[in-house]
Amino acid sequence: MDNLKKRYLAVNFIGLALIASVFAYLVVVEVLKRALAPFTGFADLPKSTANLLTYVFAFLSLGNYFLIRFVPQKLIEQSPRNLPQAAIITFALCEAVAVYGLVLFLLTGNSFDFYIFFAFSLFLFYIFFPKYDAWERIVRSAGSDPENLA
Repeated sequence: MDNLKKRYLAVNFIGLALIASVFAYLVVVEVLKRALAPFTGFADLPKSTANLLTYVFAFLSLGNYFLIRFVPQKLIEQSPRNLPQAAIITFALCEAVAVYGLVLFLLTGNSFDFYIFFAFSLFLFYIFFPKYDAWERIVRSAGSDPENLA
């Protein structure tokens, strides 16, 4: 198995683990909803503050989308050896969206907000999860041999 394939599989495993953690957040939300019913959050926030937090986290999530489109690309342009780092940064930014939703749920108790952020996080993972063919194409276009990428 070539070096690029080994790196891709290792990064792929990390990505799948982070996706699994997003589903673990879903389990936490559901357990808290049922165990502490009716769960109203751990912070007694006024409705206006809760709404403001929702908008701030939504804005941050949108910012994550643009960061994913920009930051990993800049790393890859520097060197194809940065493909694993770029993918892991992408995964972290995708997962952060679900974390925003989890924090919002823990503060306000509104599970619907969590579900929105959860879905957007999975959507980001879906559209930005690296594909091996793309990695090969990037390495070849940089003039490197995919089998000898160290």
